[in-house]
Amino acid sequence: MRAKVSTVLAFLAAPKLWLIIFFILPMMTMVLYSFWRVADYQIVADFTLRNYQKIGGNLYVNVFLSTIRLSLYVTALSLLIGYPVAYFLARKVRRFRLTLLLLVILPLWTSYLVRTYAWMLILGTQGVVNQALMSLGLIDAPFTALLYSDVAVTIALVHIYMPYLILPLYAVLEKIDPSVLEAAWDLGGGRLRTFLSVILPLSLPGIASGCLFVFIPSMGAFVTPELLGGTRSIMIGSIIAQQFGVAYEYPFGSAMALVLMGLIFAAAAATLRYGRPRGTA
Repeated sequence: MRAKVSTVLAFLAAPKLWLIIFFILPMMTMVLYSFWRVADYQIVADFTLRNYQKIGGNLYVNVFLSTIRLSLYVTALSLLIGYPVAYFLARKVRRFRLTLLLLVILPLWTSYLVRTYAWMLILGTQGVVNQALMSLGLIDAPFTALLYSDVAVTIALVHIYMPYLILPLYAVLEKIDPSVLEAAWDLGGGRLRTFLSVILPLSLPGIASGCLFVFIPSMGAFVTPELLGGTRSIMIGSIIAQQFGVAYEYPFGSAMALVLMGLIFAAAAATLRYGRPRGTA
């Protein structure tokens, strides 16, 4: 018996060690840094709340609010587009389901950076969109406001993260028992009422998981806003990256990262709390 217990403890030691080294220790370090300060490009272990007070300024509060707003836009658009796709794959397709799922996953095989650059070419002044509008006679000159804007960042993030919403949503929709739908139809429920009263509530776990998989990386995105947003669309991830990579403000960057994580945890807790069918524990 003792040998079995020792074997189990030894087996669990590796993941525990990995968790401690690559998650707990970095988090503790970041928490400590957030209460320190920088003087003459040197980190001084002097307890201060200046970093958090600085975040409370109007400039950074507005950036946080704009980041939340844009992330919500990305999540909502991904859900509006991704839900019909997941429903079609789960309930309507039989023969070519795996092929279509592969097409959904296929963009994930391409580099994140390559996909972002592709949208720069599509939305640029000489891109496909402007050339198509000019050829149709809808505009006389390239539309310069399309790139380097919230619209460009939103479109790119929806394209990049939507597969992460479709896959968990598909998994939930595909497992809905057909007999439940047949019972709803036998009781007089039409297609719309069956969807609103049965399918949609049962798919809430997939909606919650998929929305989190889109919302969380959108909140921390910095490559796409840097390339497609320019100075007109600044997100908090870009500012945090600058604190560590350019300004050498590790304490302030750590404080901002912790505040961002707190907002994400709060959103995740609320989503998981209400993202389940009624009557479930």
